[in-house]
Amino acid sequence: MIKGLYTAASGMLLGMRQQAVVADNLANSNTVGYKADQSAQTAFSGVLARRVGNSVTPMPASVETVIGRVGTGAFVENVRTFLGQGSERETGGPLDVMLRGDGFFVLQSPDGIRYTRDGHWDRDDQQRLVTADGAFVLDDAGNPIIIESDHIRVKPDGRIMLMVSTPIQAADGSTVNEVREQFIARLQVANLRADDLVRAGASQFLVAPGAAVTPVDFEQGGTFVLQGSLEEANVNVGQNATQLY
Repeated sequence: MIKGLYTAASGMLLGMRQQAVVADNLANSNTVGYKADQSAQTAFSGVLARRVGNSVTPMPASVETVIGRVGTGAFVENVRTFLGQGSERETGGPLDVMLRGDGFFVLQSPDGIRYTRDGHWDRDDQQRLVTADGAFVLDDAGNPIIIESDHIRVKPDGRIMLMVSTPIQAADGSTVNEVREQFIARLQVANLRADDLVRAGASQFLVAPGAAVTPVDFEQGGTFVLQGSLEEANVNVGQNATQLY
């Protein structure tokens, strides 16, 4: 009887934990760069059910017969982040960027290094590139990126170029402006394994100790940086909504 109560309780706790994961996904379905969580369940070890009866022998005795295995409940074994690509939303903002492909932007927050797919950025009073919560966006040397103007171009390989307009005297005596690109910095983009991610906010992560963090090799062509667009959450709203019932 007690065993049955524990089994039933484990099932209710499993359902509550799964609903919490689904509720978080739905709550962040409009959060830029959010990566949905997926829960995996597993069963506790079962126990053998035995039937005790009298043996048909000249000497009275009892015997046990195995009649099957009884489950003892289930639990959420792990919650894993789904890294599938979210849809692209074009904004036209010069400081809005997104990653198409693998990788995470690298940030310096007051609590340490963080990783994100949220590329909705701005400049602080010292012209440093920052996130909405004030974390610094880092370049490939691990330094905050300073941008003194919004007139920039972000290349697919993460290079940030300042568009400099220079007056040039034409042959007819008129003056024309020639726009040239001046290198500022290259965004630091890192590859991470889903199993190493630890959520540190709606769209930011840290990594477990000893996790492998490798820079994205843009020359391989698997990852591109897009300017003027943002990556939406990769939450399947319809599928998650049905899991609440």
